[in-house]
Amino acid sequence: MSEGGKDLQTSEGKQDACPTFPLVHEQPHPGWQTVKDERVFDNPHISVDRVEVTTPNRQEKPVPWMVVKRKAAVAIAPITAEGQLVMIHQERIPVAEECLEFPAGQIDCPVPEVTCDLVTETALRELAEETGYGLAPGGTLEPLGWFFPSQGFTDEHVYLFKAEPVCVVSHPSPDGSEHISPVRLVSAGELRRMIAANEITTALTLALYARMAAKGSI
Repeated sequence: MSEGGKDLQTSEGKQDACPTFPLVHEQPHPGWQTVKDERVFDNPHISVDRVEVTTPNRQEKPVPWMVVKRKAAVAIAPITAEGQLVMIHQERIPVAEECLEFPAGQIDCPVPEVTCDLVTETALRELAEETGYGLAPGGTLEPLGWFFPSQGFTDEHVYLFKAEPVCVVSHPSPDGSEHISPVRLVSAGELRRMIAANEITTALTLALYARMAAKGSI
């Protein structure tokens, strides 16, 4: 865990320093310039902009595009002391399915104002609200970078974390717009089998598995 952040609370109130990590909006993008940006739709959840952009390889004529903008989000892979992964079944209205996935949620803040502390706080809150689990004594929240779930039409990005070990700290308390079934504990082998069988189809879960597999931690 890195120095210089706020403190994380474990299930017994012990404190560890919050991790620090790169943020998407801090990354430079040389050669990209938005020359026109027109808002065509807006509500509390998404906005749609009609933009014209010059890119590193297309400087002569701006490229027109429709961009859906969303708040940043977090996704967490919680792992118990026994090595079980904590997952949830969540109803997803756009695809009319109950999907098995890792806990996740949006960061309630404009992207330019997002900080490492806020990302971390959101990750721990979503973990508790959706699963009832939190960090066990000595547990750590490890940043695993971020990914773009659908970069062809939205700027949404999701910060990835591994939380280990975790234990039950409360009853789940999802917000009123969610329906989440009781948690399911799965082994790394079972998760691998479900991914291979196309039983796991959500981008955030696939991204978390890929990042952990690449790092050799699953």
